[in-house]
Amino acid sequence: MYKMLMSYLISRLKNRHILVGTVIAAICVVAYGGYCLGLVVQKDRYSNFLKSFKNIREGSDVYSFINPLTGGTSAAATDVGIYTDIKSDIVTYLKKEIASGDLYDYSFYFRDLNTGLWFGINESTDFFPASLFKLPIALSVYKQGEKDLLFLKKVIPYTQEIATRNSSIKENSKSILVVGKTYSVEDLVKIMLVSSDNGAKDLLLYNLDSKYVDQLFSIISLINQNSKNIYTISSIKYAYFMRILYSSSYLNEEHSELILSYLAKSTFKEGLVAGLPKGVAVAHKYGAYDFEESVNGIRTKVQQLHDCGIVYHSQKPYIFCLMTKGHDDKALYKILSHVSLMVYDYQEVNEHDDVSQ
Repeated sequence: MYKMLMSYLISRLKNRHILVGTVIAAICVVAYGGYCLGLVVQKDRYSNFLKSFKNIREGSDVYSFINPLTGGTSAAATDVGIYTDIKSDIVTYLKKEIASGDLYDYSFYFRDLNTGLWFGINESTDFFPASLFKLPIALSVYKQGEKDLLFLKKVIPYTQEIATRNSSIKENSKSILVVGKTYSVEDLVKIMLVSSDNGAKDLLLYNLDSKYVDQLFSIISLINQNSKNIYTISSIKYAYFMRILYSSSYLNEEHSELILSYLAKSTFKEGLVAGLPKGVAVAHKYGAYDFEESVNGIRTKVQQLHDCGIVYHSQKPYIFCLMTKGHDDKALYKILSHVSLMVYDYQEVNEHDDVSQ
């Protein structure tokens, strides 16, 4: 009896070992297969990411043997798992602000200027630019100045006609310009960018050859501001203006540096700048606008506040562009500064030297 019992137990143990071994082997095969499949998928992700890199060129018919490079495009770094954590944090925060009613809509874009890696959230959503439009005007003015060397020194009187046109604009209608006084084109650009002055903007537009604005806009497929269509822009497209200034790929080095230095002297210290440590240089442009819109079927006063610029982090400079829409400008200031700090803190403790990370 004892021998029979022992023989039975041993046979069961052997069968169990075989079963357990088979299960373990099967798990290993599945796991290895999943690992291999993961490698293939990851390889395809990186391959597609690398294929997404394309150059942006002026496409000018002026030259016969060159085609000036002004920048490039690529897929978002989050497509290959980079910046997914900070993107998730920003999305979570902004969802809370939308739920609270302080935020209706937004468009966000970030780009590390050392690596070129970027990510966005609703980055293609369009907004009315308001005073953001002053930057492409400045770029167009200096582009004309590089073709016509006397244009930047041209002296223009600030007339009552221009002043009246400016006073009819709701947004930042006050101007420091004095009717009857004359200003050089280059001084008007400085006033327009530092103080976001609409009088200076109007006077420049009145004297600027529109073909230079059209040329700039055609590069990044923006709507012509003279058309009957409502002029809108997204954060990813607006960031392009910052990119071509930083790389000096559209204007010469002297003029690119000059325009960025004006942006760094902006009198607007809310929003993007308010969220950063003191002493951090920021070359930025803001835009603010209020209008009426249907929100949940109710006619409501809506405010837009945008702030886009280059943050000169000591080791990792980057482009930050956040466009917002809500009911209260103070709430939008808070949102802009909070997201600005989130991004700066992330840059402080994280490094992304290449796409292999």
